[in-house]
Amino acid sequence: MLNPRKLAAIDIAFLGAKVVIAEYASAVLVAPALGVLTLLRGSGYGRLALGLYLIALGINYVPMLAYAAVISKGRSARAEIGGELGDQRRAMAKYRRQSLFLLVPLVVPIAALRIGEWGVRQ
Repeated sequence: MLNPRKLAAIDIAFLGAKVVIAEYASAVLVAPALGVLTLLRGSGYGRLALGLYLIALGINYVPMLAYAAVISKGRSARAEIGGELGDQRRAMAKYRRQSLFLLVPLVVPIAALRIGEWGVRQ
């Protein structure tokens, strides 16, 4: 199952908080902007589908950005990942596969709601 909080934590652990937050913030802003531009610039089902896809893609990164902000503020990336970093190759392979879900529209917000996390532990 996709765990967006751990996915954000592993990105921060390996790439650094500044890079990850910049990446996620760019995705939140640029993808929907391109989607709206695509919708406004043309007609047809292909452009409609692409525009809606880009907007949904940007929405996917909203919870990722929230998680990254919370994790980086608490400096808890390694704690979030826990013992999974014992086998670094296996952890990276697992989360690389999970990162492909970022390309599926609206799957991240649904996963975040399903596991009951929006930046705050319950």
